[in-house]
Amino acid sequence: MEQLRQPRTKTGLSKELIRLASPMILANLAYTLLGAADTFFLGRVSTVALGAVGLASMMFLTFSLLMRGTINGATTFVSRMYGAGNKPQAGKHFQSFLILSLVITPLILFLPTLFRLYFDALRPDPAVAEQALLYVSIRLWEIPFSLLVTACIGFLVGIGNSRTPMILSWMAVIINIGANYVLIFGHFGFPAMGIAGAAWGTVFAVAVQAAAAIFIVFRRYGEEYDLGSWQMPRLQTLWIIGKVGLPMGVTESMELAAFSTFFALISRLGTAELAASQIANQVAAIAFMPGFALSAATGSLVGRFMGANKLHLSQSVGYRGAIMGAGAMGFLGVMFWVFSAQVGRIFTTDPQVIELTRVIMRMMAFYQAFDGFNIVFRGALNGAGDTRFTMAITTIGSWAVFIPSVYLLAFGLGVGLVGAWLGAIFYILSIGLVFFGRFWRGSWKTIQLT
Repeated sequence: MEQLRQPRTKTGLSKELIRLASPMILANLAYTLLGAADTFFLGRVSTVALGAVGLASMMFLTFSLLMRGTINGATTFVSRMYGAGNKPQAGKHFQSFLILSLVITPLILFLPTLFRLYFDALRPDPAVAEQALLYVSIRLWEIPFSLLVTACIGFLVGIGNSRTPMILSWMAVIINIGANYVLIFGHFGFPAMGIAGAAWGTVFAVAVQAAAAIFIVFRRYGEEYDLGSWQMPRLQTLWIIGKVGLPMGVTESMELAAFSTFFALISRLGTAELAASQIANQVAAIAFMPGFALSAATGSLVGRFMGANKLHLSQSVGYRGAIMGAGAMGFLGVMFWVFSAQVGRIFTTDPQVIELTRVIMRMMAFYQAFDGFNIVFRGALNGAGDTRFTMAITTIGSWAVFIPSVYLLAFGLGVGLVGAWLGAIFYILSIGLVFFGRFWRGSWKTIQLT
């Protein structure tokens, strides 16, 4: 079973971060490949399908992350109780988040109408819009399963087990790749379903992942964390976990909503511009892997040390994680610059898309190291329970800085695709400075979860 670790030196903190983050990097790679597999296969169907899956995926994630981010608050509560040595209470928090995931699932019934209104407002290319709506309407069936997976992974990361989430993630990717091959192109007696087949393949993969996650958690940790005894959480309990979890969901969904709008605006520049941006975004997700892994590991350790009343270690691990995140992502930024000309050829043979992808990749190379600080400091603040602050800054930054900057540069000043991506860079640099300042001031140290 997982043992409570409390490293006391900088070297010990680095080792513990690496121990937790390394499997999560591989898990994030698997999660990225869930989307990249759809992009890879659909790039061989048509340019319209390639652009549509990028736009639809951003739309889907916007609403999916609102719910998944809320459930991901399990890590904050479980890690705090784990650090305090109260394993049964950690188990009860996990159960509460499982129940919460079932309570919020019916919200998906309202999403198809919202998606149609969103397209009516932004008026992307009609062919892209039709394919995107088909894809996203099917992917909605994935959400109930992904919420259960999120609760299980939040519990596992909170107690310091990042290896099992890695295994679960790769299992889903392998199943998804096989299902995509069969359903998109039509093999083994199945009809060729195109973009709909890509969506159904992902739904099936996540459903299998959810069943496996629940079985593993209850089989391995049921007795130790008192998971066998169930009781419905009180409304007060749901209110408490919602105050921490919901802002995390809003944070992620607001940022994704802004990026969905970003891609919708790019679609107005042309299909090639949208396809190139989608390719660059998928490849850039590789750079986010060490950053997000270190963010999750840092947040888990911050919560754990706060539960153990080791606030000096919570602060130290935040700075340590940010330095490591900046270093890892900065290195990948260099790789983006060096191999920018080769990236587009992996996904398409269209020469215009390949050249535009090269331009975008070189722009993205400049901000990778700074984004490492941004991602990890936000994770550290979330781990401490300072989720309402991260929600406020991300929401304001997304809609008062990011989208206005993109529109002004791309359309108002006529800079086009380059201007759109300059707006994204400005947004990332701005909120990164704010999160660093918040962590440095240390007001998060006084936050109580109950």
